[in-house]
Amino acid sequence: MNDKLQPPSAAELEPIPATPPVEAVEPEKAPDMLPDIDPATALDLRRRADTWVDHLSTMRPKTPEYTEQVRAIQQVARTEIQSSSTASSRFLDKSLAQAKAAGGDGNAAEVSRSLVDLRNKVEELAPGEKSFLGRLASALPGGKQLQRYFKQYETNQEQLNTILLSLDRGQDVLRKDNAALGIERKALWDSMVQLKQLSGLLDELDAAVVRKIEDLAGAGDVQAASAMEQDVLFAVRQRHVDVQTQLAVSVQSYLSMDLIQDNNLKLIDGVERAKTTTMTALRTAVVVAQALENQRIVLDQIDAVNSTTNAMIEKTSAMLRDNTARIQQQAVSSGVSLETLQRAYDNVFATIDQVEQFRATANQNFAATIANLSHQLERATPYLERSRENELTRQPNSQLGVGQLPPELTL
Repeated sequence: MNDKLQPPSAAELEPIPATPPVEAVEPEKAPDMLPDIDPATALDLRRRADTWVDHLSTMRPKTPEYTEQVRAIQQVARTEIQSSSTASSRFLDKSLAQAKAAGGDGNAAEVSRSLVDLRNKVEELAPGEKSFLGRLASALPGGKQLQRYFKQYETNQEQLNTILLSLDRGQDVLRKDNAALGIERKALWDSMVQLKQLSGLLDELDAAVVRKIEDLAGAGDVQAASAMEQDVLFAVRQRHVDVQTQLAVSVQSYLSMDLIQDNNLKLIDGVERAKTTTMTALRTAVVVAQALENQRIVLDQIDAVNSTTNAMIEKTSAMLRDNTARIQQQAVSSGVSLETLQRAYDNVFATIDQVEQFRATANQNFAATIANLSHQLERATPYLERSRENELTRQPNSQLGVGQLPPELTL
C-alpha cells in the first residue's frame, strides 16, 4: 500500500460546470421530444377521429348542429392547456416573488454572494504576495506579526461563522426549491403526455377530414367537400397549431426546470466543498502558525542558554588568566620571615587541635543524622517502588505506536 501523498487530479481542480441554457423548442418538434403513443392508444385515436368525421359528414353544412360540432374542435385540449399553463405560471410567479424579495436576485444569487463573501474573508486571512508559510517564516524573529495574525483570525471568526450559517440556509432553500420543482415537473409531465395524445388525435382528425374531402369530391358533392375543407379542416389545423405551440412551451418549461434543478444541485455541492475544504485549509494554516510560534519560543530559549554559556566560559577563562599571573608573580617573590613561619606553625597546631575536637563532636552528630536519613529512606521506599512500576508500564506502551481505531468508534 502506497501511503505517500499524491497531487490533486485535474478533475478535482476544475470548477463546477454550469448546465448550458435551454434552447428554444420549435412547436412542430415538440411532440417528437415526448415518448411515442402506444399502438393501442393510437388505434383508439384513429377510430374516434373516423367516427367523428363520419358523423359530421351526415350533417348539412352551415346548420346550427354542423356549426356546433365545428366549434367543438376549439375545446380540444382546453383543460390540458390550462393545466400546463398553470404549472408554468406557478413556477414563474414563485421565481419573480423570490427575485423581488431578494432585491432582484434569487436564492442561487444569495448563495453565490455568500460564497464570494467567504472567499474574500479567507483572502483577508491569507497573504497576498507571499505564500502562507513564507509569511509566517518572516514573522518568526519578533513574533509580533504572528500575534497580530491570530488576533485578526479571532476577530473574523464571528464573520466566518455568519457566512457559513448563511451558506447552510442557502443550501436548505435550494433543496426546497428542487423539491417544489420536482412536484411542478411531475404535474407538467402529466399534462404534456395528455397534450401529446391530443396532438395525435388532431393528427388523426386532419387525416380523416382530408380523406372525407376526397370522398365527397369524388362523389360529386362539391358543396359538402368545400364546407368540410373551409370550416372543418381549417378549425382542426388551427387547433393543432395551438396544441403544438402549448406543447412546445411546456417542453421548454420542463427542460428549464430540469436545468435549474441541476444547477441547484451543483451549487449545493459547491457550497459543501467550500464549507469543508476551504475552512479546513484555513484552520490548518492557523495550526501551522501556532506550531511555528512555539518553535520560535524554543529557539529563543536555546539562544539564551547558548549566550549564557558563552559568557560563563569567557569569564572563567579571564579569571583563570588573572589567577595564573598572580600565582607566577607570587612564586618569584621573596619568602616569608621566620616570625611569620612560627606564627603559621602555631596556627596550624591550634587548627589541628580544633579539628580533632570538632571530629569528636561531629561523629556524634553524624550518627544522629545517619539514623534520621535511614528512617526517611524507609518511608520513601514504597513510593519509589510504585514510581518504578509506573515507569516500566509506560515504556512498552510508548513503543507500540498509534493503535488502530476500533470499528465501534468509526462512523
